[in-house]
Amino acid sequence: MLSGSKVEGKNCFIECKGQKKVLRTLFQAGLLPTQPVIHHHPPADSCQAFARTSKDISHRSLSPWRTRTVVNPDLYPNKYGEAECLCDGCIINGVENHSYNSVPVVRTHLFLKRIPCLRQPGKYSWAFEYVPVKVACTCVVPVQ
Repeated sequence: MLSGSKVEGKNCFIECKGQKKVLRTLFQAGLLPTQPVIHHHPPADSCQAFARTSKDISHRSLSPWRTRTVVNPDLYPNKYGEAECLCDGCIINGVENHSYNSVPVVRTHLFLKRIPCLRQPGKYSWAFEYVPVKVACTCVVPVQ
């Protein structure tokens, strides 16, 4: 049902019907990709504006970040959260210090990618795809 990189039309579905069948099969097999978590909290727009008193870990970090929602209609799940670092440096004693760097923490998530069938216009197949997703930010010593 799921193919690698090339789709020959063997398991092609009309979008709605095919998606339901694929998802049901994956769920029964325990292979359904889980949606990367989208955290909803008051946004900080800049390094200087991060909420020091917030209980949210993304704001209390030495490398604060905000989460933006990414939408890709060719992936399932088609919506996921991705971190954006708010600072170039790190927050040390309440002040941004450029002796350190804020960098994203990347985790690979499993998605299903919708692929047009080559010989059947208007029909699709699905393939597993690993996508790197920025999930947080951390403070590091610069590369020397």
